[in-house]
Amino acid sequence: MATCLQAFTCLTVVTSRAAAHGWSRTVDTAEQDELEELIHRLDASTAEEAMDAQAELTHRGREADVVGPLLRALPGLSRYGQLCAIEILEELDDPRAAQPLIALLDSAHDTVRDWAAGLLSRTRVFEAVPALQRAHEATKERGDRPDWSEPVALRAALTDLGARHPVVPPLTAGLRVTTPNGGENAWPLARLTEVVDDLAAHGQVTLYFQLWQVTADGRMRGISNPGGEAELDFTRPWPDLVREARARAAAEALRVKPDGQVVATVEWIGRSDV
Repeated sequence: MATCLQAFTCLTVVTSRAAAHGWSRTVDTAEQDELEELIHRLDASTAEEAMDAQAELTHRGREADVVGPLLRALPGLSRYGQLCAIEILEELDDPRAAQPLIALLDSAHDTVRDWAAGLLSRTRVFEAVPALQRAHEATKERGDRPDWSEPVALRAALTDLGARHPVVPPLTAGLRVTTPNGGENAWPLARLTEVVDDLAAHGQVTLYFQLWQVTADGRMRGISNPGGEAELDFTRPWPDLVREARARAAAEALRVKPDGQVVATVEWIGRSDV
């Protein structure tokens, strides 16, 4: 009797999960083996084979439970395999991924930590905040440059989840515009030097800016920055770094040749970020 009850309970759980995630069927043993083989192929020797496996797993995941076996295999995948898995998890949007993604913040690979932080932010996993804070502190302890991809992603995640509050001076806030894709941290190119000066006046270091062309149909297309300036020296005293960053960003902004509607997104930090 107990065995029958356990079987019924297990079936109820599987059925409930299938209904919650929109699966139209459960996975039999043969397909389970196929899924495990596809997951294994995320570690293939060629990117093409891994990408084919990723596409097939994403497709199957819309009808059957791919996330369960993928999460079980996740810790043992290579760096590239884990990056493929993160993209699959984003497409399938399954809340079971939250804790495994948090665990990836301890990965030995900076790109894995970077991508995991980004997905945790986009899926609003607030319980990830302590792990994100530890990962951010680890970048500072290692001496990672704050303009590298991982520290940028971690700061953005902490900001999006309400655990970091960057300084946004009044003038900078007043000049901010909403972009066609819904982003709110962009500024008209014509006012960019004012924003750079305003940030510096409030003790903020402008790391870089990215230019975007707003097309006629409302889309945003990234365009090349003029560049040409030396990297910031983060070993300098903070007031000197603020002045160096202001001069560098202002010089780059002045070299931009406006062509149509162009906006800039700006990345900056305060003293507590380093």
